Amino acid sequence: LCASFQQAIIDVLVSKTIAAAQKYRVNLVTVSGGVSCNQELRRQLGEACVHGGFDFKNAEPWLCTDNAAMIAFAASLRLRAGFQSRVTEEIDPNLALAR
Repeated sequence: LCASFQQAIIDVLVSKTIAAAQKYRVNLVTVSGGVSCNQELRRQLGEACVHGGFDFKNAEPWLCTDNAAMIAFAASLRLRAGFQSRVTEEIDPNLALAR
């Protein structure tokens, strides 16, 4: 029962991801966040990307388990790129990670 439930979810995630990649004509598909730690999802999405002609990149599992870790990692990349924030800045929950 659990395996069937998992597969049903993976089927939807993979099909919708590939459909979006085709619709928006992207070359790269990536996955991150807690659900991306699922090895079977990573495997099936990777296979679907290869079959569909897309590059597939995914974050290392240790970066996907905790939103705080992902935010800290993104902040470290921004700091290395020369961005600095001040305590007086407005908080923007939709802050873009790239320009």
